[in-house]
Amino acid sequence: MINNWVHILRCPITGKSLRLLSLEELAELNHKAARLQLWHANGTTFTTAVIDALISEDHQYVYPVIDGIVILLKELALVDAPGKLLQEDPNSDKQLVRNFYDEQGWISTTSGDYTDAVIYEDLRPVSAEYIQRCHERVKHNLLPSGEFLLDAASGAIQFDVYHSYAEQYTYRVCVDFSFKALLEAKRKIGRKGIFLLCDIANLPLQDNTMDGFISLNTVNHIPAHEQVHSVYELYRALKPGAKGVLVYEWFKYSVWMNVALLPFRAVNWLKNRFLDSLSKLFFDKKAPRQLYYFVHPPAVFLPELPPHELKIWRSLSVRFMRYYVHSWLGGKALLNWVFRYEERHPETCGRKGEYPMMVFTKR
Repeated sequence: MINNWVHILRCPITGKSLRLLSLEELAELNHKAARLQLWHANGTTFTTAVIDALISEDHQYVYPVIDGIVILLKELALVDAPGKLLQEDPNSDKQLVRNFYDEQGWISTTSGDYTDAVIYEDLRPVSAEYIQRCHERVKHNLLPSGEFLLDAASGAIQFDVYHSYAEQYTYRVCVDFSFKALLEAKRKIGRKGIFLLCDIANLPLQDNTMDGFISLNTVNHIPAHEQVHSVYELYRALKPGAKGVLVYEWFKYSVWMNVALLPFRAVNWLKNRFLDSLSKLFFDKKAPRQLYYFVHPPAVFLPELPPHELKIWRSLSVRFMRYYVHSWLGGKALLNWVFRYEERHPETCGRKGEYPMMVFTKR
């Protein structure tokens, strides 16, 4: 099975091609693990027996396949000599994101929804049709079919509409650095999926191999100095003529949401300052961050990206909808009007609303 698509992968450390280990090589690898002669590239000892693994063409780094998930984070590469260890400190912001999604984000609530959706999405019936139609914009801007659709930070593929994006593609290439998320995605789509535990800022994919990519509300959680580079990594993996869709968030740079939410944001700012002060007073430290998040302003971010068309995914933030959109206030009629306006003025909404959508076509 892996042999059908191993050609699209590359070593995240050397950039060289990967191949499957033979049975003899696997036996030797497991023998080294049993004798404590195998390490992750970050220095931790590796002792787990594996039944599949990939190796770089220069035979320097091995990447195990665990529960059908290819481990392609460079710090988790396997090496058999201390001289091959990486001399890098882990990124604390990336670790925050990984911890959140491994420990909280992909846990199902009693309603059957994931914690991530409960916190960051408006799941009320009054908003359902508007949100569904916004989700469908992603598919409308992809090529209708192809072999490989890259889902960058796929998570658990949590909404039904997400499945439709890859319906006419042979494979959905799910990349994430939450192992739990990839296990959930694998449970849902099985053999249609290729599951890679990796870093989008160091994408272990060969150039010009993907027929499309989607990246939904992901780049904001990448360290600020790596966000533009991460978009170029996605663009690099596209085949010529292929299309990619990126959904970002302007947050404090959304003109419309700033006006509408000004009083609420003022209260929230005061609350956060108060909680920080209490934390310093009683615990001598700031309240811990749960999830890394950073937004570049449009004037800085957009000119740095590969050629793209600016459109709108959704003008309204979750907070706006929770405050202002209610059935008894004519919420559905308001959302229908907003959607029609977005369809007529996609670029204006993409620049001033909450969630812009950048559509890339590889030249």
